[in-house]
Amino acid sequence: MDAMVDSIDEIVGRSIRHARRMLGEGHYDWPTTRRALRTILADLEARSPNHPSLARLRAFIAANDRAWSREN
Repeated sequence: MDAMVDSIDEIVGRSIRHARRMLGEGHYDWPTTRRALRTILADLEARSPNHPSLARLRAFIAANDRAWSREN
């Protein structure tokens, strides 16, 4: 179980870092990035629905949703 917990923490961290980098470099727009992150989130929720790192990923998605809404 500990390996999966570490794995989920790592997946969330890497997903957020990658999304930030790709958005910052202009490779992705937010709707495309959001779809990818929602897919990752759904997979992780299926594995461990109450894992604390999922709140971090949900918060990242929500914050970027709000920012994108303000800009568009």
